[in-house]
Amino acid sequence: MTKKIIGVLILIIVVFHVAWYAASWKMMHKKPPDESIVQATFDNFLKNEKISIDRNSYTETSIEANGIRLHLDIFSADKNASTIVFIPGTSVYTKFYIEFMYRLYLQGFNIIGFDPRGHGLSSGLRGDYTINEIVDDTLAVVKYARDRFGSKVAIIGSSQGGMVAFYAAARDNSIAAAVCHNIADLNGKDNIVLSQIRPPVFMVPVAEFMAGLYKNFAIPVSLYLDLTKEKTKSGIDAAKLLKDNPVTVKWITIRALGSLMHTELAQPVEKITVPIMLIHAEKDTIFPQKYVENIFNRLTCKKKYLLLKDTEHLVMTNNVDEVVPPIADWLKEIMK
Repeated sequence: MTKKIIGVLILIIVVFHVAWYAASWKMMHKKPPDESIVQATFDNFLKNEKISIDRNSYTETSIEANGIRLHLDIFSADKNASTIVFIPGTSVYTKFYIEFMYRLYLQGFNIIGFDPRGHGLSSGLRGDYTINEIVDDTLAVVKYARDRFGSKVAIIGSSQGGMVAFYAAARDNSIAAAVCHNIADLNGKDNIVLSQIRPPVFMVPVAEFMAGLYKNFAIPVSLYLDLTKEKTKSGIDAAKLLKDNPVTVKWITIRALGSLMHTELAQPVEKITVPIMLIHAEKDTIFPQKYVENIFNRLTCKKKYLLLKDTEHLVMTNNVDEVVPPIADWLKEIMK
């Protein structure tokens, strides 16, 4: 009887893993929708969020970098203007922040936003990446920006993109400045507060081992982040927006989660020399204020902190009028 029970349990485990792997493979290998669907999705987004931009002010292209085709959205102000490379957050893509980029462009900057690997219209398995891989791609876009515009290049990132911008600043001292909406030191200890999946600190090495073992499996983003509390300008919660948008990433790989749990900075926070501006929303439910401020206080480089009162996590889309002027003023001062 005992052997039979054990046999049934083994069969259940095997079937579960096969089904999980099949679902993961299907989500990771989904292709971006065709151009007509992408365009219709963008049109609906602009309409629903009441965003008004000059559609003729930007162009789209792609570059090959690190074995990945990266999709770029480019606002070109002037050959000699300062340039900003923008990095979006988890699951979304550059056009989600189109109003923010457009308003910065109107401030006189060249803007190059890119869809991270495995996101949006870029290539790569959907939702499969590491923080360092996106840093690699960020620096490739920075190089493209320098080659095209021949000017100083700063980087801006939101949410996960803010972490990537911070990590890029730690790796490349030639970046003119980094504006980080949210920062993190993914040391496998303090940063556990950023996820719904929160193993005890002493279990992190085991969790890292399991992340390596299950690196080719994926889970819904909703298990990693609770986005139901985050509302867009139109009042739609971010979880529903991601679910209904055919271009967004719905699942994230365990390999990516392992990277978000523990990735060492290229140099200690105290050694970073690139000027850093931290943007934080007072009511952010994903990045605790105390956590980001502790990291900011460790910085010894030129730095600025913008705390937006009575705002929530999606400040880079919902509070564009509040964030763009101080960001533009600071970058103009740093990059003059």
